[in-house]
Amino acid sequence: MVEVSVIGITQDRYSGLPIIILGNEQERFAIPIWVGHWEAELLETELLGAVPPRPFPYDLLREVISAFGGEIEKVVINDFDKGIYFAVIEVKRPDGEVLNIDSRPSDAINLAVRVGAPIFVKKEVIEKASVIPL
Repeated sequence: MVEVSVIGITQDRYSGLPIIILGNEQERFAIPIWVGHWEAELLETELLGAVPPRPFPYDLLREVISAFGGEIEKVVINDFDKGIYFAVIEVKRPDGEVLNIDSRPSDAINLAVRVGAPIFVKKEVIEKASVIPL
């Protein structure tokens, strides 16, 4: 697995859909992940440090996990099939058990950014996906 970070958010000039760009400067690659407008807007809001008047769904999920003693260990983009990315959120319970929760990458990334958890991409995904050289 390779650790990545959110390099930025852009927009597909043909479809108008937002694209989250994940990348690793040392490995010199980036991966574009097309997402919904709402997910991109909430990520951008968090990246800009804006404080919403009420919790957004990702903030609520972060608080619920924390209230039950869980800790988000990391997010893994773990598959790419027919143009669709898949992810898991690894949550550590108070008893030490780690749960792998199936997630859309946009949701997993939003949550990871909010808690400061690392984001990883499996090497097999990098090999199959539309990778952009940096």
